[in-house]
Amino acid sequence: MEKATKAQLRELRELVREKKARDEKGFFVAEGIKIIGDMLVKGHVPASVIVSSDLASKPEGSSLIEKLEAAGVPIAVTGAAEMEKLSPLRSSQGIIAAMKKPDYSGDIEPSGRSLFVACDGIQDPGNLGAIIRTSIALGVDGMLLVGDTVDVYNPKVIRASSGTVLDMPVKVSDIPGIKSMQAKGCRLLVSTAGNAGSADVEEIGNHKGPLIVAFGSEGSGVSSDLSENADGFFHIPIREKIESLNVTAAAAITLFVLARSKR
Repeated sequence: MEKATKAQLRELRELVREKKARDEKGFFVAEGIKIIGDMLVKGHVPASVIVSSDLASKPEGSSLIEKLEAAGVPIAVTGAAEMEKLSPLRSSQGIIAAMKKPDYSGDIEPSGRSLFVACDGIQDPGNLGAIIRTSIALGVDGMLLVGDTVDVYNPKVIRASSGTVLDMPVKVSDIPGIKSMQAKGCRLLVSTAGNAGSADVEEIGNHKGPLIVAFGSEGSGVSSDLSENADGFFHIPIREKIESLNVTAAAAITLFVLARSKR
């Protein structure tokens, strides 16, 4: 391993902090032995890695480094102080990887009973990351990010998703993109807090054909632009004392119902 150069450290720091840099360079960062190790096992090979000298000297660090080197990943080492400056966490986990962003610029082709999740205006990176992880666990075929949704490659989203963001297509979309999928047979069902005329979530489990289920931010819900194009609405019955569920809980319940019906 060679010592990390100032240029390498600067470039990685930009990827951590700036969406513009991630967009322009086509890379994002993942941090931590668990996340990087899991990505590697699934065939997501980092473009490069920077590791702290402290972690490199520990058994768990040297074990992962061996696997990365066997996969041909360039690895550079830096001091603990420099690693702390790089890390978006309060306390660095000692290893950061630059990962190539996948290209999801093409059209998504729905088929059969394929299931998609639309996230509309979700700004909390922890919420988006959790929805991604839940979606993959419950068999979602792809995710559509609509409106002012947080950057899916934000380091906090990567951490909250446990690095699963590369395990299914996650595509930035818009109303025309959603309408294009509807034209190909997708139904768009929008989550609500129990508006008149919305279906119980249990009722949507027996849907036929491809489906998009849309969730919005806790503050404002799904936007009027997306709601106006809905083929239907659904809600999760809850006690009157509670106004609404956290969006991650609502997504998990809905996707479990749909996954169960597919089985």
